[in-house]
Parts: sequence; structure tokens; C-alpha cells
Amino acid sequence: MTVAALLLVIFAVITAVGDKLAPYDAGAQSLESRLLAPGAESSTGSHLLGTDALGRDMFSLVLAGAQSIVVQATLGVMIGVGVGTVLGLVCGYRGGRLGDLLILLTNLQLSFPFFLLALAVVGILGASFWLVVGVVALASWVEIARVVYVETREVCQLEYILAVRVMRGSTLRIIFRHVLPNVLSSILVLGALAFGTATVIIAGLGFIGLAAPAASPGWGEMLSDGRDYMASAWWLTVVPGAAIFLLVFAVNVVGEAIRDRFDPHARP
Repeated sequence: MTVAALLLVIFAVITAVGDKLAPYDAGAQSLESRLLAPGAESSTGSHLLGTDALGRDMFSLVLAGAQSIVVQATLGVMIGVGVGTVLGLVCGYRGGRLGDLLILLTNLQLSFPFFLLALAVVGILGASFWLVVGVVALASWVEIARVVYVETREVCQLEYILAVRVMRGSTLRIIFRHVLPNVLSSILVLGALAFGTATVIIAGLGFIGLAAPAASPGWGEMLSDGRDYMASAWWLTVVPGAAIFLLVFAVNVVGEAIRDRFDPHARP
């Protein structure tokens, strides 16, 4: 948990000031310095993680890629969690046909392989920053809405909620003052897990060339570019692959820790 939390802090710092930490311009090319191994020296200086096929510093590229993927994943998950939470709370509180409609919609989306749906949407409309954010939000809201809906239905059967209803408490007060705190731990855990999924989705889109246009390649694009050099320049794929792994690992471990801390049913 401590290591995962430290990794998250590091990624947060990189997202905030990564451009100031980069030793080189991520987009600067130098063909005389191409495919240098990690730790190698060139006429422009040392390269901690080596250089790629165009002579760009891998460490600077990873920092720039972190900023892009973390911002897109964070925005997309925040929107998805917000939409899923509101729908789950409202439909869970009202129940009836509104709840049945929510379950039907989530079942329809879950019946399709989501990455194929994302490919179709981005491929047809064209990759852009906000479209990728929207795809992430579309991937994130379903599980949140379903879990919040079920837990809201359970919470609404508790005696003190029924008492507030009898005392003519307003719907908004009941939902946000009494129901939301009881489902908040699940929202936090699912949000963390959704962030890991969002990271993989964004990297996957970049890998097949459907990432949002940017000044420097993202982690998925770096993985794709390094495929042709796996035998001679292993760091081109290992470095971005390790970055994706560490980010997803850190978020998932922290999410599990949050669940163990706030969910009494998850404790041994």
C-alpha cells in the first residue's frame, strides 16, 4: 500500500510539473542519437532511459505521456463516476420502471465488447482529446450506476431512512445527506478501478493509432513504435509498458486499500 501510494504521488507530481522535470524537449529529434541504450551519452547529454528511433529522449517522452494519459483518464473517470452516481442514486431511490430502465441500459452496453465500441466511435468521429475523454466516461459509468443502484435500494429499506420519509424529508436531502454517505466507499473503489481500465483503454487506442493528437506520442503510441525494435532496442517497449503497469498497479492497490478501510464486509 505504501509503495502504491508513493507511486500515485509521483504520477501526480509528474502530471502537474512533468514538463519542468523533463531533461529534454519531448519532441526534439536527433538522428545521430537514435536508439541509444539506457544510461548512454550523446552530444546533447546523458539519456537515463535511452532514446527512440528518432533520437528522442525516452525519459522525457514518458513524462509527457504521463501528463496526457493521466489527465484524460482522470477527466473521463470523473465524468463517468458523476453520471453513474447520480443515475444510480435517483433510480435506486425511485425504483420501479426507472430502475428497470437503468438496468436495461447497462445490460445493453455490457453486452458489447467495449473496446470494439470505442474503436468504432473514435474511428468514425476521429480522435480528439475530448472524444477520448468521452469514451472513458462511457466506459466508467456502467459499473458505478449498477452498484450504486443496488446499494441505494438496500439503504432505502433501512429504518432510519423510512423514518426520514415519514417525517417528510425532501428527496434531495434523503439522497445526498443519508444515502450517498452509505455508498460512497463503493464509489471510491469503483472509481479507482475505473481509472485503471481507462488507462488501458487510452493506451490501447494509442497503440492502434487512434490516440488524441498531441505534440509528443503517448504511452500506447510508444509501445506501437517500439514493436519493430524489440530484438535490438528492448527499452522502446519495456519503458512505456512498465509505466502503464505501474500506474494501473498503484491505482488498483490503493482502490483495494480504500475498500478494506471503508467496507466492513470486505474485512476478514
